[in-house]
Amino acid sequence: MLTRIISGVVMIVIVAAVLFINPFCPAVTIGFLAVLSGIAVYESLHNTGVIKNKVMLCGAVVFTAGNLVLYGYLPGVVATSTVLYVLFVVGCALIFHKTLSYEKITAVIAMPIILCYAFSCIYMVLNTYGLAFLFLVLNFSCICDSGAYFVGVTLGRHKLCPSISPKKTVEGAVGGVALSLVATVIIALCFNLKAHLAELLIFTPVLCVVGMAGDLFASVIKRNVGIKDYGNLIPGHGGILDRFDSILLIAPAFVGLLEIF
Repeated sequence: MLTRIISGVVMIVIVAAVLFINPFCPAVTIGFLAVLSGIAVYESLHNTGVIKNKVMLCGAVVFTAGNLVLYGYLPGVVATSTVLYVLFVVGCALIFHKTLSYEKITAVIAMPIILCYAFSCIYMVLNTYGLAFLFLVLNFSCICDSGAYFVGVTLGRHKLCPSISPKKTVEGAVGGVALSLVATVIIALCFNLKAHLAELLIFTPVLCVVGMAGDLFASVIKRNVGIKDYGNLIPGHGGILDRFDSILLIAPAFVGLLEIF
């Protein structure tokens, strides 16, 4: 537990530093997210045992991190670079066809594109909608997760999805959403979003559930490939995907809701 707490504090300090620097130098945020996205893709393809081919792994990591940088500076080129990456995978599939299955080819195409888009949505939330909305994303994920953990430990009786994540409970899920609603009110008051409080209170339980679904989805993948964590980069927490699994689903969903409403 101590290791987990120390790692959590270190992560908070790093994120706080990036957010502080962002208004003066957005390149730092782009670079930070690019590094995270590259690591996340490596975890999703290599650490799960799906892809061992070094050429394809390098291509996937470079594309994901590079495309995120392009999104920050040359968004009009992102579509072209994505097409070029797909052509790269096609070429690799022809060269290494004896060692690649349909599932591996699909994974090496899909995961970099999906993760790059998810991380770009985090950047979009921060630089298009503002710091308050990024805090809301963290609220729907981290605050909800913390509330679910502590309520689940103390009051949890009914299992939520025992075959996927035995420790999650219905009571914990409800407690997590409740704490997230409180946090939403606080963020709205602190950042002068009172005019949008009603919409945000409607969004909160929806996006908390989306985050829980992302967490469970990540657990399904880990169970299917027989691993406990995606990595060990963050002591006590696992890998980048273990820490960002819910955020990477919440951020695109939140961007969609913001654009609609």
